[in-house]
Amino acid sequence: MNNEHEPGFPRSAAEAGQFLDELAFDDTVQMPPLPPAADEIERGMVTTSLKLPQAMRERIREVAAAHCITPSMLIRQYIELGLSSEQPERMIPLSDAIRVLSSLRPTA
Repeated sequence: MNNEHEPGFPRSAAEAGQFLDELAFDDTVQMPPLPPAADEIERGMVTTSLKLPQAMRERIREVAAAHCITPSMLIRQYIELGLSSEQPERMIPLSDAIRVLSSLRPTA
């Protein structure tokens, strides 16, 4: 374990107190917009029906719950990923690539 402190970080309670006392707050700065809530995202959606085997539906629910999203959101993400693979020239944000790659299960 590395016990060296990063430069600029308080090393004691007194330094932490001094750091907090020197903070300046500016109430005139406009807050950045919040990301849309789930219900705002859902407003622009259309309902589409599809049939799935029972086992697949349960698996989708489990994976969605593990990612703290709805099954509909998970299905949309997987469909978007599949559609994106049909357009190899299309660039995607690095954050999306990292998110998808980090969700892959390790292989043997």
